[in-house]
Amino acid sequence: MAVATKQRLETRIGKVLSHQKARGGFSTALAYEPDDEAEKAHGSLYFVIDIGSPSPLTADIAYNLIDIIKEEYYSDLELTAGESFENALKAANDELSAIAKQGEKDWIGKFNAVIAAVRGNEIHIVQRGTAEMHLLRNTTITNLSKGMYAPGETYRPEETLISLIEGEIEVSDKVVLSTSELFYYVSLEKLKRLIDNHTPAAAAKKLANLLEQEQEINHTSVLISEFSLPELLAQEEETEPTENWVGTPTEMPVKRAGLFSAAAPVIDKEQTVEEALEIKEEPESIMPEESVVTAEEPRAQREELVIEEESDEEPAETYKVRLPQIKLGRPSFDGFKGGINLAGDYASKLKVNPKTLGRAGQITIQLAKVAGAAGLVVLDWFVKTITTGVKMIKRHPRGNQILIGIIALLAVVIVVSTIGLSRGGVSRVGAKSAVVSLAEAQQKRDAAQAALIYEDSVKARTLLAEAYAAAQAASSNRKTQEQATALLGELEKQLDTVSNVKRYNDIQPLADFNVLTSQLNTGGSETAKQVKVGPISVLGGNVYALDPDNNKVYKFKATSGDVAIVNSLVSTDKKLKLVSMASETELIFYTTPPNIYGLNLDNNSMTGKALDAGNWSNADQIIAYTNKLYFLDIANNQVWKYQIVPEGYTKVAPYFETNTGMNFAGALDFAIDGSVYLLMPGNVVKKYTGGAEAQFSLANIPSPYPGLGNVTQIYVDIDTKLYVLDVTNGRVVVFDKEGAYLAQYVYGNGVSNPTNLFVDEPNGFIYLTAGTALYRLPMK
Repeated sequence: MAVATKQRLETRIGKVLSHQKARGGFSTALAYEPDDEAEKAHGSLYFVIDIGSPSPLTADIAYNLIDIIKEEYYSDLELTAGESFENALKAANDELSAIAKQGEKDWIGKFNAVIAAVRGNEIHIVQRGTAEMHLLRNTTITNLSKGMYAPGETYRPEETLISLIEGEIEVSDKVVLSTSELFYYVSLEKLKRLIDNHTPAAAAKKLANLLEQEQEINHTSVLISEFSLPELLAQEEETEPTENWVGTPTEMPVKRAGLFSAAAPVIDKEQTVEEALEIKEEPESIMPEESVVTAEEPRAQREELVIEEESDEEPAETYKVRLPQIKLGRPSFDGFKGGINLAGDYASKLKVNPKTLGRAGQITIQLAKVAGAAGLVVLDWFVKTITTGVKMIKRHPRGNQILIGIIALLAVVIVVSTIGLSRGGVSRVGAKSAVVSLAEAQQKRDAAQAALIYEDSVKARTLLAEAYAAAQAASSNRKTQEQATALLGELEKQLDTVSNVKRYNDIQPLADFNVLTSQLNTGGSETAKQVKVGPISVLGGNVYALDPDNNKVYKFKATSGDVAIVNSLVSTDKKLKLVSMASETELIFYTTPPNIYGLNLDNNSMTGKALDAGNWSNADQIIAYTNKLYFLDIANNQVWKYQIVPEGYTKVAPYFETNTGMNFAGALDFAIDGSVYLLMPGNVVKKYTGGAEAQFSLANIPSPYPGLGNVTQIYVDIDTKLYVLDVTNGRVVVFDKEGAYLAQYVYGNGVSNPTNLFVDEPNGFIYLTAGTALYRLPMK
């Protein structure tokens, strides 16, 4: 097929198209060159379009896009090719925007295309998605679309076709437009050798033969174009068919009229894509005529077929469908003696009567008998040979052992061969499954981006999770491992965004209280003292840490970044155990044996507080909330509370009026925000409101993130968000007061075995301690 792009250059093409074996999209490739001389001088259009949407309207979208670009490009022949191409793309973007506004949005994020306009020596290209365009020039192949596709890119429908490049075509250049699926099966080097050593049609045929051996071809469309001088092309005759199909034919999708625009034409399901491009709307209404097109007719000779659409309410609209002459290349069967084509020539001259058929049947039977006899002779020879061999072996003194050894060896060979074949089959199937999984992951990734455009974060998160699972499956196969691994990294970032996940890299301690060790050992004690960091509290950005072993209170000064010993409990019979913030100027400390001390931060003085011990004598946790002090008493299955009054504190009162059936055994932590939260073994959080247990549980963390591991601490802020410290997975996970997942902060291996958690939400920081080190994680 030769079409002129300029007087001194001609083009010939070859195409590979795939029958749609699986639902879930539509792809096509075509080259369009007008018949009108004025339009022909304006250039040719080349398309490869792949839409990975299962919508039944996918083919309509592709065909309408082609029609609009073609119509707009040739609408004003006074413009340059670049101006016409830009106008055509703007019209196409407007159409896609209109389609989206009408509710058909599933194609967004799944649209892959390369479209080119060639006029004379100049070429203009637009690319979107994963479709690719390669140029072979002087034995060097270059990816012209490289860098134009950003994985995970988001775009609005009206900005679908905007990435433009332009250049010049040279004599003997070959250009390949293709969908990305091609390179799952064919390397770039192999593609280069094919198109470099063959004409476009011959290369397309060989490419189709290679792809036919695969089993999962669904969206492979390839267009190969060669640009050269007419006299050079004439030296090498094109004998192969231009169009080559891969896969089993299925019913072609029907293009619907009036779906997206008032003037959308009708395409019969038997038409080729080239025929679809030639549809013209005519005002007249006539009955359909038969169209007879033969392979010998020149390209310019065409018949017109008129199709009438019937309607019950209005007169039928009439469209004329112009059927172009399609030159079908004759398949070559040179490997057969005499040739199938030669046999076809004799077939019309051969006269067969019943007697002839009878004699042919008798000959066939005789041949079958001869073949059977020959088979028996071969079998008899084989049996005799084996029998003779066995007899000879048995004559040997150790004949039986030798026979057993031979049989065992044959058994091993058979088993090994079977396993090898089985593994080969599994490997082949595994590779194909991996390719399919990778394509699925990419498609779902792009669909998720489309969902984000319309602010559907729930759908986007679901699609990204499914894409992540598919990419993980693809990463297990060597053939797709590199691409899948890169995709997993990309998907993780996108999942983190939609799932409110913040990750910290290269975390360094904010401070280390261990530098205070020397100050602990100034009294001349024979036993060296070691810093130990217990519970912490944060006031005004300053961090106060309790050292229960040394009865010290340490302070990290936010302004200077220094650490210091700010106070001590001078007592030989009491040990500091717990700390809580009582107000903006006071910290409350609990000691063992039970006692309460207050540290006034204004004057740095620590004084004892008189409390009614009541009938309790133990506190495992302490929290100051509003004007009350709460003590968790695990041994007595109770939470005790004191109310602060001007004179000090009221008498102790139980939070639970009756604790019948309460069992706090093993409780790890508690938190208060008006309700009381208890962290129990097994990551169970119990919630009590007004002294009664409320229905509460932590929701599952969204896939693909791991579920909760070992939770050791909880924290509730003033906005009633619940923070849990998951030391197994190196993170702090956030839930709302109903237990729904909100976010997570992943510190990973940056903090080893943290023991204390404090959240300063007003200032946007999470504080953790590990050993003697203090860490601060910014929440924004």
